[in-house]
Amino acid sequence: MKNLGIHLRLLIAVFALIVTTAFGLGYVGTNIAREFVQSRFEKRMSFLAGYLALNAELGILIGDRTMLTRLASNLMTEDDIVRVSVFNKDGTEITAVSRQLSGPLSTVQTPVVLRESKGYDRAFEWHADAQKQDRVIGKVEIAFSTGEMDRVLTEMAHRFAWVSACLAGIAALIFYFISRSLVAPVTRLAEAARQVAAGDLNARVAPAGPPETRGLAASFNAMLDSLNNSRQELEAVYQELMKQNALAEAGKFSLMIAHEVKNPLSIIKSSLDIIKKDCDLSAGETMVAYMEDEIRRLNRLIEDFLAFARPARPSFRHVNLNALLAETVARFEIQKETGSIIEARIPKEPAETLADPDLLTRAMANIIKNANEANGNKGIIRAEASCGDQTWKLVILDQGEGIAPDNLKRIFDPFYTTRSKGAGLGLPFVSQVMAAHNGRVWAENRKEGGAAFTIELPLHHVKESR
Repeated sequence: MKNLGIHLRLLIAVFALIVTTAFGLGYVGTNIAREFVQSRFEKRMSFLAGYLALNAELGILIGDRTMLTRLASNLMTEDDIVRVSVFNKDGTEITAVSRQLSGPLSTVQTPVVLRESKGYDRAFEWHADAQKQDRVIGKVEIAFSTGEMDRVLTEMAHRFAWVSACLAGIAALIFYFISRSLVAPVTRLAEAARQVAAGDLNARVAPAGPPETRGLAASFNAMLDSLNNSRQELEAVYQELMKQNALAEAGKFSLMIAHEVKNPLSIIKSSLDIIKKDCDLSAGETMVAYMEDEIRRLNRLIEDFLAFARPARPSFRHVNLNALLAETVARFEIQKETGSIIEARIPKEPAETLADPDLLTRAMANIIKNANEANGNKGIIRAEASCGDQTWKLVILDQGEGIAPDNLKRIFDPFYTTRSKGAGLGLPFVSQVMAAHNGRVWAENRKEGGAAFTIELPLHHVKESR
């Protein structure tokens, strides 16, 4: 019984209840019918006996056997009568008529009384004081078979049983569909719960059935939504914790680099300068140029580590973002730090806000350098600035191969890079600066080819600060 489901348990319980009720009612109904039929049958025989006793009064008085035989034969036309006997006052049988019938027999006796003067309507009223007033002159005895009555009652009982069984079957069939409609939503909930237990938090249950199961399904879905949101929040916290751990490790590593690498690198640079001077070597010498390039590359790498691991606190002051972008682009063009051509579209009207110009300049410079590397130090880089009511936006477009879809969400993670050179700290530094200014940065691929990096800074923050 423990392994039976709700649907089967309900079906068995209701079927047992219906069968018990139906057969109980059938049993009670059959007994009532049996008592009714027996009562009416016995009353009918008593009526016939009384009728014969009334008509046999004269025959008994004059001893007319032929008359009494004729009266008895008239009663033999009834199907259930087996024997009719008439007796005189002394109990001597005057006449008897009989035949053979199967089945159990019963008898009914009625006295024949001599009445002084009574109407026909009082012939069958056998009061307790009748025998005191009239003289008994004989009796009538009728033997009858109850086999037909028993057959009728048995057939009636069988019909009651069949009707009860049919009603129980129909009721069970109806309840089967009703219970299935009630249990099906619960079954779907159980299946969804198993899917959730297996790790599928996207499983949902379609509300169906009565209002209670629909409400249960809605509550179950709401619980799963809450669990999914909690999981996403937990993952976000976990990612942030990993990021903070990475930053902490970067800080430790940067200190090690500062003490163990930067000072020896400075000595190497100074020694190379002395060797160049003593040996009269020009900067155009191939080996000298290689050494100087590698020293500069290592020095930039160390500076990137130090800048990312120990970000300076922003020093906010009034800044015209459009002018700051124009200065950054002009510095690249003057110093020829990129092989690409920068096409800048900068509005003439000022976009003033509170910001740290040094950090923003380095952030924009990092994105421009990144675009130049994506272009392969050639082609065109477009920088388009726009100013809305509450935000200032800068979009930097390159003509490279774009960013792999799997990398779009990871390019701002520390130490993540797809290039052979670099530590993967340029774009994370940009994200760090944007977060310090309550702004944001994101990247996306262009339909025309290449990537687009967007910086968005709030302007309403400045108005509130004033």
